[in-house]
Amino acid sequence: MLPAVAPARLSCYHRPMKTILLCALGARWSHSSLALPCLVKAATDLPVRAAEYNINDSPDEVIERIVSAGADAVGFSCYIWNIGFVLDVASAVKKLMPGCTILLGGPEVSFDAPEMMERHRFIDIIIRGPGEAPFRRFAEAFCHGKAIDDTPSACIRTPDGGVMETPDAAPMPMEQLPFVYDDLTGYDGKIIYYETSRGCPFRCAYCLSARTVTDFLPEDRAVCELEYFMRRGVRQVKLVDRTFNYPDERARRIFAALIGMKQKYPQSRTNFHFEISASLLSDETLAVLADAPPGLIQFEVGIQSTHGDTLRAVGRGHSTQAVLEKTARLCRMKNLHVHVDLIAGLPMETPETFAQSFNDAYRLGADRLQLGFLKVLKGSPLRDMAERYDIVYRDDAPYEVLQTGTMPYAALRRLKRVAALLDVLYNDRGAVKTLEVLTSRTAPYGVFDGLAAFLESRGYFERRQKPAVLMIYLYEYACGLPGADAALVREALAFDWYSRQNADCPAEFAPEDAEERFGHLINAFRYGAPPHGGLAYGLDRLVMLIAGADSIRDVIAFPKVQNSGELMTACPAEVDEKQLRELSIAVVAE
Repeated sequence: MLPAVAPARLSCYHRPMKTILLCALGARWSHSSLALPCLVKAATDLPVRAAEYNINDSPDEVIERIVSAGADAVGFSCYIWNIGFVLDVASAVKKLMPGCTILLGGPEVSFDAPEMMERHRFIDIIIRGPGEAPFRRFAEAFCHGKAIDDTPSACIRTPDGGVMETPDAAPMPMEQLPFVYDDLTGYDGKIIYYETSRGCPFRCAYCLSARTVTDFLPEDRAVCELEYFMRRGVRQVKLVDRTFNYPDERARRIFAALIGMKQKYPQSRTNFHFEISASLLSDETLAVLADAPPGLIQFEVGIQSTHGDTLRAVGRGHSTQAVLEKTARLCRMKNLHVHVDLIAGLPMETPETFAQSFNDAYRLGADRLQLGFLKVLKGSPLRDMAERYDIVYRDDAPYEVLQTGTMPYAALRRLKRVAALLDVLYNDRGAVKTLEVLTSRTAPYGVFDGLAAFLESRGYFERRQKPAVLMIYLYEYACGLPGADAALVREALAFDWYSRQNADCPAEFAPEDAEERFGHLINAFRYGAPPHGGLAYGLDRLVMLIAGADSIRDVIAFPKVQNSGELMTACPAEVDEKQLRELSIAVVAE
């Protein structure tokens, strides 16, 4: 007869492991989380699951899904753009599941963890800094029902409701980190975030990377993994390296490898996005990039400011002239997509010096010019310097600047309007030709600032407006500028409007398809375009208003007679079956 076993010990022996659910709340559906797969991989032998949502989801739906998962611990990755959503959801989960352990991590909670836990009593543990090694220790203890007090780099809620801090753990070397994208299930149509280095060689005061050291993934491994993305047909790989082209030689070899891969996979449409410093670009690297196929590589270049006092105040000691020259060379390479960044609200920047920074950046001819506003981040050196420069910023995330000692509140509000117009008219290609006309006579900042003031006087920003309204106001504003050529402005506006209306059309058609569908237009334009205002839906009405014509027939390129006949377009003409199906029309015999 077998000896009896104590029931308590038997129950303990068979007790199932506790489960952990890690949640990411992205800015939009197309964004994927890099933090979650890294943490799941670090605890791959433990019952750890991941779930991705975004801040545009209903909070109630997210709460319901988390609660229905029934995990013993729920973790959240926290950033400035999702912290409010995270705290709302996490608080509700704790109320519905009081026994659930709430775990937070990420840059938004890493620098004031004790204060966060004092303000939000539902938080049980915060892991600071790089999370792979600390989370592994936490998960190993938690899932086996052991005490989590040995979790490094953490703030932990004590039984009496207090907070204890543990010493920081040494970050795990990147060469020891596993590849996290061996399974791409669920990533269809999403941007893949990937890193080959952590930290930054520069010490920009507004950036969190200014406080970190630099570590690198082995180069051969990075190349192999980038090829994997191309082979699998990933739409876009966005590298989160703060300064990818440090060092220059390493970056040059990786760029050359990508160009070689494109020859190996000519059908691949994978795009690789890199954040780089123009100051580090060598002539050798620029020569390599000149051979990159269009669509393969895009760069984000942080100009931020061209004002010397401002750059010195935030610790950016590079040569402004060298940065502008090298960025201009990138922009002239039409095989690359170049995104240039400016930051408004930096120390020592005045409205006048910012206008110069804007003009310098605009004249580079980048594909996109992003005007952002200073965020005084927790843990950034600039937060410690805010009082010195009279920087006033919002108390809550994203801690955006309100005014500085040299940039009044009213000036920053005007810049908000400039940024909105820049996005619509330049970045979204809403009025590229018109802007070319206007900036040929007036400095770029003067055009946008003047337009913002003009629109303010018309109450444009007080409510949401249709694109046509902006175009009409733009015409009125442009015609009022010194030396304005109204006819030239009309032609540019007509071109921009037509391009905007057809932005979603296919880039190309088969020659026979083009001839069948648009042959009348192709033949007509072989002899030159007649006087007209375009053919896009609604454009003829817009041009009639702009031109002050009495009848819409005066601006239509090919007006029809009473029986709807028109010889140039062969109207009326036969309609094919596909067109009838699209219109839900059937032809039946009487």
